[in-house]
Amino acid sequence: MAASATDSDELQLNAYCDGELDPASAFEFERRLQTDAPLKARYDKLMSVRRAVRSLPLADMPAGLQERIEASVRAERRGNVVAPRRRGWSFQALAASALLGAVISGSVLVTMERYAQREAIAGEVVAGHIRALLASQPFDVASSDRHTVKPWFTAHLPQSPQVPDLSGEGFTLLGGRIDVIGRDPVATIIYKHAAHTISLTTLRRGQSVSEQTVAGYNVRSWSDANFTYVAVSDLPGADLAAFERAFVSAAPAPEIK
Repeated sequence: MAASATDSDELQLNAYCDGELDPASAFEFERRLQTDAPLKARYDKLMSVRRAVRSLPLADMPAGLQERIEASVRAERRGNVVAPRRRGWSFQALAASALLGAVISGSVLVTMERYAQREAIAGEVVAGHIRALLASQPFDVASSDRHTVKPWFTAHLPQSPQVPDLSGEGFTLLGGRIDVIGRDPVATIIYKHAAHTISLTTLRRGQSVSEQTVAGYNVRSWSDANFTYVAVSDLPGADLAAFERAFVSAAPAPEIK
């Protein structure tokens, strides 16, 4: 059965990422990446997963495991002096090796699960930003006065974020809205910079989102004692970083709750 176009793309994508394409094929594939949005999205996702795998922390070996493995190996070697190669690894040595493999595999699975959760959160936040841009207005409450927006959040949510005035840094407050991330209603503050809209979504503390690009929108995240903030915009990454600095500098120090 002939491979489908999708299968062929996947094979070529993996070959390109592994550096296995010849120069002419690699050049042609790079040209496709510039015009084929679905292919570029698959490439970005694959590279994100590869970076996540390369950044996996080394698993800590359980206390005493290394000593038990070394003791088993020494005992095996002593046994082999009397009867060389009479038998293979002892059951204890094999069990210790299996346990070590399980520890490392468990660490990999946990890290990959956390990575998938961060990716899912980023996708939901970006989806909220896109839905708001498609609506007649990207906010539920429209005001450039933080003393209006902050109380509105307080009246609608159990915990409301700070809403600093960043107009002096070039980021104008437009208002706010409530998004739903997972099953949680969350506050999203709306700012404007030139012709660009910024959605700043506030998640509960402890959640994390990696800096990335989703569907052409840049995503940037930081945390304080109460919230994790996720900023989404079509602004260049450097401008979104400037927005983060302005917000952190202007927001009052949060109370730890």
